Amino acid sequence: MTNEQTAEQPAAEPRIEKRPAFFMREPREVAPGEERNKPFALVALLGLLALLWYGGGFASVVFVVGLILMIFLHELGHFMTARWTGMKATQFFLGMGPRLWSFRRGEVEYGLRAIPAGAFVRIVGMNNLDPVEDPRDGPRAYMNKSYPRRMLVITAGSLMHFLQALVLFAVAFTVADVPDDTSWQVGSIATVDESDGTRVPAAVAGIVPGDKVLSLNGHETGRFPQLIAAVRSRAGEVVTLEVRRADGTVEELQVELAGIDDGTGGVNGFLGVGAEYTEFLSAGDTFSETGRQMRSALGVIPSVFSPERLASLGNLMFQGAEEVEIDSAEASERPISMVGVVRLAGSEQVDWVGRILLLGAINIFVGIVNLVPLLPLDGGHAAIATYERIRSGLRGRRTYRADVAKLMPLTYGVVGLLAFLFVSTVWLDILRPIS
Repeated sequence: MTNEQTAEQPAAEPRIEKRPAFFMREPREVAPGEERNKPFALVALLGLLALLWYGGGFASVVFVVGLILMIFLHELGHFMTARWTGMKATQFFLGMGPRLWSFRRGEVEYGLRAIPAGAFVRIVGMNNLDPVEDPRDGPRAYMNKSYPRRMLVITAGSLMHFLQALVLFAVAFTVADVPDDTSWQVGSIATVDESDGTRVPAAVAGIVPGDKVLSLNGHETGRFPQLIAAVRSRAGEVVTLEVRRADGTVEELQVELAGIDDGTGGVNGFLGVGAEYTEFLSAGDTFSETGRQMRSALGVIPSVFSPERLASLGNLMFQGAEEVEIDSAEASERPISMVGVVRLAGSEQVDWVGRILLLGAINIFVGIVNLVPLLPLDGGHAAIATYERIRSGLRGRRTYRADVAKLMPLTYGVVGLLAFLFVSTVWLDILRPIS
């Protein structure tokens, strides 16, 4: 954030230069008795869940409920910390858009809205585009609280995601043997009917049970899923494998990968080895696994928002509904929407432990994305609070307030980018689903 993006303003009477965009505008509150609930809309939402049950099965419904709970706990983190730090919260809603149903308890309105694409907690006085209408609420406004309290409240949503991930991983590791991917070794070599002419590259290369593939063409494959991903996109290629034998010696092998039908008309690379694990994760490994997932998400996020990936999504959207065959390269590189995630979670190939682990990974990804220091994400509010703290410190006792209106052009761009990712990935997951 530069000096050109902000302007010094009195803390007590923030100046509003223009009406904020709809995604920064605080929703209108209603008086007691003015809720105008819509029971038919609630019935429609229940009907959508019933339709999901019919089309995707019980597992899909449970997974969607888990996603809703994830969103609820995110907002609950904001709400509880706001109340605890003395801020005034006036609304707590699941969903966005038109109000379906609500009720009031004290000064807070709770309810549901029509579009299941998020949730929100309304806290008074978030910035200079959200003036405090009642002077009595001034001391309870977000912008008038101390820096530590503002940071606690604005990051509480992501902290709740990380806490959920810890709990989910602990549950998965406790109820099932979840392998430690670093402890794998070759447990079996694929066998085929020689009469059809199919060869097994691993057998041709002399790989035997007990070996471990350390790298493929110089790319680390210490975890078995890394080997699968590396092999899948290289059908027919001659690759160099670094293999550690059971006696500890390391060899380099030249292997020509085969190709097999992926079931959708595409071809996947095929090596022909199965994994055997010697160590398994326990509840005590939840912190290390959460850290690993966070590092993985930090590595993935820049590629998701890269110009090359965005251009690729745009090209795929305009290929038409008739072209539904997905090759392995697209499947491994394309971002997936919540529609695709729910379809994946509801498939018979994923067990309940896999669904728990998937939900934990989603929590981590969403928690980290939400901390990106750009409005309208929570990280944008945290960046503003930090900038105001630094500028106030440089000014001595005079409090500095940033003019958020100056950041609106950048915010429009962020919202447009997120909207494009949402629409494109949902569109592709409907017309070109990844199995």
